[in-house]
Amino acid sequence: MARDRCARLAAENGVADRVLVGAEVSHADLAICAAAPTLVLCDIEGAEDALLDPAKAPALLQADILVEVHEAEAPGLLSRLTERFAATHSITRIDRQLLPDLLPAWTEGLSDLDRLLLLWEWRAGPTPWLWMRRT
Repeated sequence: MARDRCARLAAENGVADRVLVGAEVSHADLAICAAAPTLVLCDIEGAEDALLDPAKAPALLQADILVEVHEAEAPGLLSRLTERFAATHSITRIDRQLLPDLLPAWTEGLSDLDRLLLLWEWRAGPTPWLWMRRT
């Protein structure tokens, strides 16, 4: 269902010919990163440690990568990913922010707790993103 929605969104935005939506991505699949300018958007609940490994998928060094890092599930992952790509990418860490002013106006009538719950992802720990742009 999520893949169908992603494909439909790509079609609605006129980029379906440039977006690959699949069930599972292997290291071999990432060779596509060497063929054309590529953005890898990675949110795979902790499996990013295994997949985003340029030793196994060297073409990743030619891609821009936006990855949600599940540090709570894999302690040290932020450091490992940063080290793997530091020589070839400009890396920006994007930390979570609870910004209640971005909630819709109708939430003003809710309790503070309800508004907080709308912003909470139910994570066991922080899940910062790394925006890694190849240099």
